[in-house]
Amino acid sequence: MLKVAKLGTAIAAVLAWIVPAAYAGVPDVSASFYVPQAGTVAAPTEGTVAARLFRMCPNNEGGTSLPNNSRVKVVVRDVNGNGIPGVAAADVCVLMNGGTTAQGFSGVGADSVISNSQWNQTPLCPDVRCVAADVPTDATGTTYITFTGTDGVTPGVGVRNANRKWGHYDTDLPVYALGFKLSGRLTTGSANGTYVLRIKNIDWTGGLGALNNQGEAVTVTDFNGIANTIGQNNVISYWKDFDGSGGVAVADLNLITNHLNHDCDSPLNP
Repeated sequence: MLKVAKLGTAIAAVLAWIVPAAYAGVPDVSASFYVPQAGTVAAPTEGTVAARLFRMCPNNEGGTSLPNNSRVKVVVRDVNGNGIPGVAAADVCVLMNGGTTAQGFSGVGADSVISNSQWNQTPLCPDVRCVAADVPTDATGTTYITFTGTDGVTPGVGVRNANRKWGHYDTDLPVYALGFKLSGRLTTGSANGTYVLRIKNIDWTGGLGALNNQGEAVTVTDFNGIANTIGQNNVISYWKDFDGSGGVAVADLNLITNHLNHDCDSPLNP
């Protein structure tokens, strides 16, 4: 019996060495991905039409801020293309540094999104580092990150989270699963690398320097930057084109008018 036990231990050790890492639930970045979506989970809108809704107010109060269940679908798969179930919601994140290098922040997350209480104390803003998935991955390795928040029960349906508030924007909001950076797809059927997550912010100016209480607020400076550039289409105009129409227009002015003077405690507190 002792010999059999030793033999069993030896076989287990060999198997642990030769079995691919996929069986340990390790994501394969070439097979895993995220996709922009909006609408219902049963009949979602994907691609550019969905991504055009990816805009927010720093108060995250709903309405025209992150409308229509704005989210990304995240699919986590192993090297064999099998979905990895049971990945915890907290291990699937849109990752943010919290602020800029000038403010003392660093890391692999978005570094020009302002989401910290250190420099934004009046009103006090929450610290946001991980915009986590709604629920753990299902049997197919799928979950959702609904940007405005979730009830933790119904994935893909937005429920306001008062602690998800941030200002400014970044050209790449990285999505991670179990520490692996995932590629974006414009649609589920597209190739990896065809999409990069960006969320425009009505607070598109200010807050990047080491100055107190300059971020996470929609100010007259934000407003004037829209009002004075209607009809323009350049690199900066992209971030002011809140509805994704292709240029700064009256619709964008209307959007910022509806959010003027909004910040971390207005109109909703928290």
